[in-house]
Amino acid sequence: MLKHLMYSFIDRFGENLIPYVRNPLHKLTINTVKLNCLKEHHDTPLKIVHISDLHIGFQFSYDDLIQVIQEVNNLKPHIVCITGDMFDNLDRFKENSARYIPLLKTIRAKHKFFVYGNHDQRAHRTHDLERIMHHAEIEVLNNYGKYIHFDDEAIYICGTDDIINSGGNIQQMLSNKDNSAYTIALIHEPDFARFTKRFDVDLQLSGHSHGGQIRLPIIGAPIRPMLGRKYYSGLYTLKYKRRKMKLYTSNGLGTTHFPFRIGARPEITLFEIT
Repeated sequence: MLKHLMYSFIDRFGENLIPYVRNPLHKLTINTVKLNCLKEHHDTPLKIVHISDLHIGFQFSYDDLIQVIQEVNNLKPHIVCITGDMFDNLDRFKENSARYIPLLKTIRAKHKFFVYGNHDQRAHRTHDLERIMHHAEIEVLNNYGKYIHFDDEAIYICGTDDIINSGGNIQQMLSNKDNSAYTIALIHEPDFARFTKRFDVDLQLSGHSHGGQIRLPIIGAPIRPMLGRKYYSGLYTLKYKRRKMKLYTSNGLGTTHFPFRIGARPEITLFEIT
């Protein structure tokens, strides 16, 4: 209860600063990550666009989403992955969230996937978010996985529920997997990779930490969230016995609590995987 009141106070204080702060999205960057790890040869790379942590309703707006979707579509991805915290707090959201459905439907990709983040699951309207994603034709991977195909190669893509608030289940996420296909896991909290690496997963995509949101020279990010403290920005390689797993933690797009970023630019990430 005390923690809830504290965050409510911080959020309201941060909201009052928004009119006086330039939207960090003007520094949006597009990062390209090239990986050579598919099981078969392909003439062209598999293109995955990864976005995360929009936090719509705090500082990130409908018009900001228009800009982001335009950038995503310009990259011509095969797959779009959204790793949680779509809305900052649906319990306090002042708009009709359904108006975002037609806009989200304009994301152009053969496959579009979403997993819940801690802000999605701390609200009491997760069912509203599930409905939005369903009507926007974005599949929710909630402790679930499935095979998709790139050319003739099978790829297993899966995701957990939010770890912090809902205790995502990695065993259930992988329960439909029955071979050694290249496996991509969408998990909101990056530090869960210390557990994910023990399983047959090749790439984990995460968000949550906002790259620290405030990242200073020498000392780095002084404030990092639970399960976003160790692997809080960029590409990592984790080892377990003879296995190696890649983890990518997105800086995300929006802000929360305070409406500014320092040294942690918002990003869209394009993966080109061969």
